[in-house]
Amino acid sequence: MAFIRRENPKSDRRNRVKRTFTPAEADRALVLVKRIVVDVIFEYSRLLDLQETLEAAESGGAVDQYDQIRVELLRAAGRLRTCLEELEDIGVELKDWSLGVVDFPSMSGGRQVCLCWQYGEDSVGHWHEVDTGFGARQPIATLPSEGQYEGEHQAAAASGGIERQGA
Repeated sequence: MAFIRRENPKSDRRNRVKRTFTPAEADRALVLVKRIVVDVIFEYSRLLDLQETLEAAESGGAVDQYDQIRVELLRAAGRLRTCLEELEDIGVELKDWSLGVVDFPSMSGGRQVCLCWQYGEDSVGHWHEVDTGFGARQPIATLPSEGQYEGEHQAAAASGGIERQGA
């Protein structure tokens, strides 16, 4: 028997326009993000434990246990996938499954940046450049203001730090 899988047009994540968050919007979204991240941390830990148990059952020849554990592992993976899809629907990106690190895409000073939150923090209080990560986080208070990057670029060009075309 063949199964036909009908895709919901709204679920096509490949064509989705990436949302950006202000710090206030990120904090409002955090109410839901926190709940999902708690589930991700739990399911990921469970998945790792089940994987270890599955490997032990396989090497020990416990075929009846192996099948049961494998089913549980697949269920945990499915729940984890659902959590990741929920985070994607919100517009955020999970960066660390065990620590619960989440990036909120944002714009600041005319550039893309990431507002950054980790499970256990009360609010989205940090940010980092898109090409850096958690280790380069800075407090939200240092988030560049509109025009700050452009001003730095112009000052560098005026001092000869950046060559101008035609010069």
